[in-house]
Amino acid sequence: MLFAVIFPAFAKSADEPDFLELAAVLASDGNYDKATIEYAKVDAADPELDAIKYHTLGGLIALNLQQPEAAVTAFDKAIAAGQTEPTIFLYLAQAQFGLERYADVLKTLDRGGAAFDSLPSVFLMRAQAHWLLKDRERAFATLADGSRRFPANTQFLRREVFFLMELGLYQEAAARGQRYLAVAEGKEEDYVAIGNALKRARQFDAALMFLESARMKFPASENVVKVLAATYLENGQPLAAGELMYRAALVNPALKPEAAELFRRAKLYARALAVNAEISDQSLKLKQRLGILIELGRFAEVRGMEAALLRTRLLDDEDVRYALAYAQFKEGDFIGAERNLAKLTKPDLFRKATELRQSMQDCADERWRCS
Repeated sequence: MLFAVIFPAFAKSADEPDFLELAAVLASDGNYDKATIEYAKVDAADPELDAIKYHTLGGLIALNLQQPEAAVTAFDKAIAAGQTEPTIFLYLAQAQFGLERYADVLKTLDRGGAAFDSLPSVFLMRAQAHWLLKDRERAFATLADGSRRFPANTQFLRREVFFLMELGLYQEAAARGQRYLAVAEGKEEDYVAIGNALKRARQFDAALMFLESARMKFPASENVVKVLAATYLENGQPLAAGELMYRAALVNPALKPEAAELFRRAKLYARALAVNAEISDQSLKLKQRLGILIELGRFAEVRGMEAALLRTRLLDDEDVRYALAYAQFKEGDFIGAERNLAKLTKPDLFRKATELRQSMQDCADERWRCS
């Protein structure tokens, strides 16, 4: 914060504390809550009050307390009172950005003039404002301008990567992303985004190699593991994905349902059921177990789950209720199947229920067909 620029030293009175100065000192130290208390003690009606300093400080406190609307009001008043320090326009633009007034952000930055030509952050803010206004061409042009002016600043290339991803240009985003990581110390989120871009571009070998290196760089990153597992899955390697996810689940048990699902996709049903048994959320565990058992044709076990499904209110889910009814039908429990089919209301399941009833009728007429 440029408090020293905006606020020159205050003159103190021997008779009473200068609340405005005290608030400014507290704010400059980052104590915005305490600064608010002292700022509220300032007599705004005092004819000798320095209105420029008063409103500027009020705006800075509000901005740092995530109160952009109050900040905009205060900064506007400071400018109206005669504040000419260019930094005021940067603060005003930040507050307007927080209110999603992106067109105003651009106008306000223009008011700062040449004073902002040496600030990379201003070019990044301009580019983001253009982007959010759907002016893609000017957003990219602003990034290119900033990159030319500040060749050592890698944030322009980084932002370009994320813009390309938003446009769905994953191959180009991945190429630019790798250029960025060649010259910058990338963050975890950068590796995740670039790896995901390679995956979305269906460059699976490159994505896997890149994400495996990211896993070495960020061994505790759950996000890297998730994208890597998703890449293995899309590359037709559900077992590798499942092993990765299960290892991550040993640290974060909330990932066990995903690990079990990946083992199911790999057709390692015993492993899927074993991991499923470790899930602590009973509703989640039962629903997933039901799906696996249905896929295995173990209908007697599904039929035996009715009490547990009822207890956990999973039968409120009509897809679950239909699955139970189907298992009961396959086990010859037509009365139980009809009891559950009668409670279905979803159009697609209602049609399936009608077909299942017809099958039950056919079985009743000719038992040999269903033995």
